Amino acid sequence: MFERLTKYAGKLADRNMNVELGGGTLGLEDFVDDFYELDGFADTSYFETLERHGIDTSEGIDSCDIDHGDIDLIRACITWCVRGDRFCDGLLAAQARSGFLDRCLSRLKELDEG
Repeated sequence: MFERLTKYAGKLADRNMNVELGGGTLGLEDFVDDFYELDGFADTSYFETLERHGIDTSEGIDSCDIDHGDIDLIRACITWCVRGDRFCDGLLAAQARSGFLDRCLSRLKELDEG
């Protein structure tokens, strides 16, 4: 169901990425395109979803318990990363480099196959 995104699991942290002022993260365009093309995946209420899961987004979301997260939490985290890059250049690259995005995608794959 989510193969369009889970195919990237474990593959984003090592990508060559650049941050362009006013242009967001370069080097992840294919992932971002697939994110937006997967109908119904983006969580339009991602802030509320994160709050419902006890996540304080003012400090980022790196402390999120991705390994035990449900599908709603994973969708919200991925949406937060992608949407956040529109407002804070380099956010998506930082989340990819740290491995956070790969962990989200791995958990999504686990839930999708499970």
